[in-house]
Amino acid sequence: GKIDVAMAEKFLADHYDSYEKKEDADERSLCGHGEASPRGSKAFEWAPYQPDGAVEGKVTDATLASRMELWARAGHPCGTDFKVKPFLRDHPEFGWMKPALTDMIAGPWTQFKSGEKK
Repeated sequence: GKIDVAMAEKFLADHYDSYEKKEDADERSLCGHGEASPRGSKAFEWAPYQPDGAVEGKVTDATLASRMELWARAGHPCGTDFKVKPFLRDHPEFGWMKPALTDMIAGPWTQFKSGEKK
């Protein structure tokens, strides 16, 4: 009962690498920045700087869930954008992905409710 929505948002945006025991936005942080990792992920056979990681964050609590509501953020939960052009400039080995890669602009945390219409 002590974890609230604001705390959960901070958790999802966390950049603490628990293996290295330091702040580092990488594949081992909860926020998930595979595109910043020089190691990649052997478990998933991903190369270093593989453009992967968290692309959204969603949180709710018991009260919100009882009303079919949640808070969500598009993009990395920390609010960092992913821009294709500078990424491919720095990592041309992923040029083959260009047709599938798009800029991922992080939006603000926003509340959503069941039944909402555009």
